[in-house]
Amino acid sequence: MEDVRAVCADKSRSGFTAEVKEILSKHGVEKLSEVNPAEYKALLAEVEVLGNAG
Repeated sequence: MEDVRAVCADKSRSGFTAEVKEILSKHGVEKLSEVNPAEYKALLAEVEVLGNAG
């Protein structure tokens, strides 16, 4: 959970707040604390690629 939180916070600070919120919404939640622990790995993979395209 702490790794996921750290990556999400870093991406938000880097200007990807809307995208992070969109990914959370895709997982059926509004807040990171509501994410099912079984989904952490998938969510982390989605958030980590933000800003890395190109």
